[in-house]
Amino acid sequence: MRDLWSGLAPARSPGDPQGRPSDPARPRRALWTALALVFLWASAALVYPPMSKYPLYEPGLGGAEGDVGQYVKIYQGRPLMEVARPFRYRVFTPVLARAIPLVPRSLLRYFDVGPEKLIQYHFGMANLLGLALSGLLLVMLCEALGFALHEGVLAAFLFYTAFPVVNFGGTPLDEAWAYAFLLLGLVAALRGSLPWLAAASVVGMLAKETTLLIVPAVLVLADPLRLKVRKLLALLPGLALYAAFRFVLYPGGYGFPSGLRNSVENLVWRLAHGPYLWWILFAGGTAFGAVWLLAALGAWRLRHAPRHPLFRLAWLVPLVMLTPFVIGSEIARIWFYAFPAVIPLALVVLGPLVGGPRPRNA
Repeated sequence: MRDLWSGLAPARSPGDPQGRPSDPARPRRALWTALALVFLWASAALVYPPMSKYPLYEPGLGGAEGDVGQYVKIYQGRPLMEVARPFRYRVFTPVLARAIPLVPRSLLRYFDVGPEKLIQYHFGMANLLGLALSGLLLVMLCEALGFALHEGVLAAFLFYTAFPVVNFGGTPLDEAWAYAFLLLGLVAALRGSLPWLAAASVVGMLAKETTLLIVPAVLVLADPLRLKVRKLLALLPGLALYAAFRFVLYPGGYGFPSGLRNSVENLVWRLAHGPYLWWILFAGGTAFGAVWLLAALGAWRLRHAPRHPLFRLAWLVPLVMLTPFVIGSEIARIWFYAFPAVIPLALVVLGPLVGGPRPRNA
């Protein structure tokens, strides 16, 4: 992780009053350790209710045959051809959940733990790690965009209190690690770290296809052409691995209806039956709430800095907003994947209110 942490240390100090050399990175390491502990606790609060209070096959999450049911099949080691497409390709979170060690049996006497609760525990602990890492990476992303550290912490607060994170981040789904790998790829792209960009692609594509958003992010950043090509080449192994996994090793078989034609037919039907436009407004609004308005104002304030990386990343927002209508999925959970642009754009407005400057070069 060294290259991701590079540049975070304060300027080198000459030493202490006794002339002993000081370690300039020590206060920074202590601060990031404290942040990690805080984010772990925030993540624990998010994963505990779905881990302990909800049924495993919650109907709102698809039940036994929907989203949760498919990930549980992977967790249980069922053959992937028995798992519906596209869930069978998102193996990272279920496999990680299976690797989580059990709670010591001496502690289980205090809890009502059955077979399904143990599955929820494994997924909950895996998601706890993904959510905590997402918070840290979001702070790094904000610093890479020119914001102060405390503004990055404010961004993490907006992330942890967002409707989709509260409602889905701790459930037996793939959201938590999908957030983490998307952020890892964006931080690596902004810092020019090709190894971490490749790692985000290789592993992240096996977490969720939303990792593909790193590709247009690389394309819209105002990098020299040679650097842009090198970043795209770093992403290529992960894309090739996913293509082989999906189209060569495990193609075909049972899957939920998909494809552009099916999505267009569903969209036309919904528009003709009921107040679907009002539903879009409601569901899309829950993705960010009032942060939508702050982000729009932040984008307006950045309009005179078209080469700023945050202004460039803002072009991902309309791309993400179109995606549910192309793939035929629900709106709020997909729209929230624009958060690496939307939340920092809101900071352009909120930053001065908490004593921070606007991002550098903006």
